[in-house]
Amino acid sequence: MLKLYGYDTINTLKILMLLFETGSDFEFIPINIRTGEQHSPDFRAVNPAGKVPVIWNDGRHQTESNAILLSLAKKASWGLVADPSLQADITTWLFYQASAQGPYFGQIEYWARLAKTPNPAASAHYGAIASRSVEYLNDQLNTKKYLCGDVYTIADIALFPWLRIHKHLGLSLENAENLSRWHKAILARPATEEALTFFDGISS
Repeated sequence: MLKLYGYDTINTLKILMLLFETGSDFEFIPINIRTGEQHSPDFRAVNPAGKVPVIWNDGRHQTESNAILLSLAKKASWGLVADPSLQADITTWLFYQASAQGPYFGQIEYWARLAKTPNPAASAHYGAIASRSVEYLNDQLNTKKYLCGDVYTIADIALFPWLRIHKHLGLSLENAENLSRWHKAILARPATEEALTFFDGISS
């Protein structure tokens, strides 16, 4: 059976959303990042980088959330498209999420919610970048139901978790009608509801 090592993190939620979409059986192994369990020798043997999520699948461990999404989607033949240009779009969004959305939204969370010493300049800087990301995504969804057209894919799953907590990050979708529609559509998916219920119970 597939094993998922994770906790109540943005990147763990991505994997849970896909597992519930595909109806996959899995064993969840919580790694409490708040107590430093990710740095334990046992977990470092699983992932020397000391990060979650990690999956055990087909006899090997795999790391990096977007790479995990891609391999699981291929294995389940879920959300894939035949058109090579759309396949390229999915890959592009995965890279965008990992290199732009994730780091910048993560900086907002750190400076706004986690840092012991507030840094208003850093909060304003990354907040402005994230607001531009919201505008960019809204524009990209102007003529599309989902990021890659009419098909819900791992591109949408990859970008959703940070946008799920946009209010906590001081961001607004009020003037981003297309992105707000997309956000509500994903929230309404039964698999998303199941994943969020599971996710919300991880650290409770």
